[in-house]
Amino acid sequence: MYTKSKFAQNVFLLTIFAIPVLNFLVFWVYLNFSSITLAFQNVNAEGEIVWSLANYRALFKFMTMKGSIFWNALRNTALYWITSSVIAYFLAFPLCYFFFKKIRGYKFFRFVVFLPTLISATVLTSVFKQVIAANGPIGIMLENAGRDYIPFLSDDRYAIWTCLFYSLLFGFGANSLVISGAMSQINESLIDAGKIDGTNMWTELTRIIIPMVWPTMSAIFIQAIAGFFNASGPILLLTQGNYGTWTINYWIFQQVYGATNYYFPAAVGLFFALLSMPLTFFSKWLLKRRNAAEA
Repeated sequence: MYTKSKFAQNVFLLTIFAIPVLNFLVFWVYLNFSSITLAFQNVNAEGEIVWSLANYRALFKFMTMKGSIFWNALRNTALYWITSSVIAYFLAFPLCYFFFKKIRGYKFFRFVVFLPTLISATVLTSVFKQVIAANGPIGIMLENAGRDYIPFLSDDRYAIWTCLFYSLLFGFGANSLVISGAMSQINESLIDAGKIDGTNMWTELTRIIIPMVWPTMSAIFIQAIAGFFNASGPILLLTQGNYGTWTINYWIFQQVYGATNYYFPAAVGLFFALLSMPLTFFSKWLLKRRNAAEA
């Protein structure tokens, strides 16, 4: 029998799920379908919308033309990806193990590492730019040492490396949160059993901790592979892409930001999405095979 309580329950459930379902339909299904169709459209001389591959021909022409920034942007993208998805996690892992073991002073270091995640990126970049400015602490130290000021963000030789350093320095917090969260789920009885067997910290880390958090790390790595072409540091706030700091992601942003129509930017986005797909599936297959072999 359909009662008022069941009706109220159904209305409640419908209300709860209506917003996420509507969000999925509008901002995922519609936007992605629209982007795919726009990627194969263009406007002819008569102002009519026609279906063609002109956007992809323009993209390949841009990639192969002399003096194109594409290859420099691709190099920078790879550098950002290596910094944020490989080096940052490699350095954050022993730090998280230090937090996990609750070694003396870990609360202070955990506060320092997690603090940047609570501060706005605009504030962080503003403080960072002031620190390395000519009239900032770094500039004053160089002047007192009788050294010339280094234009960290306004010279092609230093700008990209300064941005990478910023990404690595303030990327520890987010990486450490993920790894620490995975480590906190480890059953303490496994650690206690290892202590009874006489395991040292290195054996505990390599034989217990890493295998237990490996599924989380695998998921993070697959996600990082999928977002390879989206790897980009805070260049919008630090350099606005000047001084050789362009990335693929920032270049796509500029195509959308300054576009009079979205046909070409849609083609660019679809092209790099298609490039990411085989890399993502291959990395997923490779990690699953490794997990199966260890099991």
